[in-house]
Amino acid sequence: MKRTLQILDKVSESLYSRKTYYQFNKQDENLSQKYRKGRINAANWLNELYYVFVEKENNFLNEYLQHIQDEKKRISNLKDSDFKQAVFDELNLVEEELLKQLRN
Repeated sequence: MKRTLQILDKVSESLYSRKTYYQFNKQDENLSQKYRKGRINAANWLNELYYVFVEKENNFLNEYLQHIQDEKKRISNLKDSDFKQAVFDELNLVEEELLKQLRN
């Protein structure tokens, strides 16, 4: 996911640069106002789409954490054993790692 977000970050930066160009560069007289407006609107829409996917990525991690918590509840019904303790230990470890990453 991180690699995907890095790629989308670069695309968003490029969109911002092109939007700025079409919004403020008046030297290129061959471009109509409608063309400029179209490029600016497209860049705005694509940037909004970028933010939707960033939010989806955040929700993805929260959903993953929810599955871990659901599994912990399910496992709690098992009889106490080394197996049950091992599963809880691993689930807790991964949950702590994810929460730590989310805080950073």
